[in-house]
Amino acid sequence: MADIFLSDARVNCLSGMGQIGAAEYLSMVEAVYRESGGIEGQRAPLKTKTGINIRKRMVEDIKNGALLPPIVLGAVVGDEIFEAASKVESNEAFVHLLRSIDKSRLSIIDGMQRTTALDAAMRDSNIDGTNIRVDLWLAKSLDSLVYRMLVLNTGQVPWDIKRQLETIYKQVLLEIEKGATEITVFEIDSKERRSGAGQYRSARIVELFLAFTSRKPHIELKEKVAEDFARMDATEATANQDTLPVFIETMKLLARFDQVLSKTTCSEDLVTDSTRFKEGRDIFTSAPASIGFAAAAAQYLLGKPGYAFTFSEMRLKLERLTSAVQIVIDKVSSEFVDYATLNEKISARSGRIGEYEREFFFRAFELMFNDAAQLQSLTPCWSAYK
Repeated sequence: MADIFLSDARVNCLSGMGQIGAAEYLSMVEAVYRESGGIEGQRAPLKTKTGINIRKRMVEDIKNGALLPPIVLGAVVGDEIFEAASKVESNEAFVHLLRSIDKSRLSIIDGMQRTTALDAAMRDSNIDGTNIRVDLWLAKSLDSLVYRMLVLNTGQVPWDIKRQLETIYKQVLLEIEKGATEITVFEIDSKERRSGAGQYRSARIVELFLAFTSRKPHIELKEKVAEDFARMDATEATANQDTLPVFIETMKLLARFDQVLSKTTCSEDLVTDSTRFKEGRDIFTSAPASIGFAAAAAQYLLGKPGYAFTFSEMRLKLERLTSAVQIVIDKVSSEFVDYATLNEKISARSGRIGEYEREFFFRAFELMFNDAAQLQSLTPCWSAYK
């Protein structure tokens, strides 16, 4: 293999180092993120005094010809580009390969702040002749690339994990939309609101991923320690090449269940101004319900949190989980859902409501997955959390 690209045998990736003009690089990145607010929309500007001063210093240094550390890009590509990369022997060929990659498939793994500084320097001064170094990671599968992204970004400050994963998971969201026609994803800055089943914001899907990889419904990302553990869990989970496809399959199950629930309603004589769930669409509009579903599915598939991930039977367990959800779907009606019990139980707790509701739905779906065949209604599920 040529020296331009090296092989990462652990996750079947290629990493190649080359240089490209700053103006062309910014054009590539702007094309990738145009719909979500451009370069600056991907990461909030640093607001601390120290951070602002560092940013200004970086911009001035760029104008004065400073050489920045390499910016790391990643892309999921087909066999043709993957094979072509192994034959690249010059920087000219490297740039040609980079230009040939679908720009919507590019992700910035490391270098968002440098990119923003480059953009500012370009607008303030003529740096057209400036070249930057690019470390390009190529993978054939999403799970390999996401695993590499998480490892490279672990411990970085101040980019919080949710924003980080929203950018990383741009490719996953594209795969979900392509492979699951029942799911509509609203981008992070989209003004659209959920108006029907199967519609989820990208931020919600990221939250579901964190619940899935942590295998528990309580992830409080405001706490730094919890954030670090969530990142570690995500990294370990994506080390297995089946995890991301299984998460996407779980999202499909959630959407299918969401669709059938949306056809049911609470009886009018039970509806009051304080009724929480008046129709089926309301259930998964609720963050606790969707998070509880993801966490319960993860425990069903991967085992309980704290124990090592059990990947060996994951595919077989997915078949069983799919069967269980389908059994329930075939039974669903307004009477089967039992809105009276659901609304009564969900309104029973006045303190720590968010925590209570996540645990409530987690226990409900845990029981539903395990006892699907025996259920005559969802009443036992709504009563599972005492």
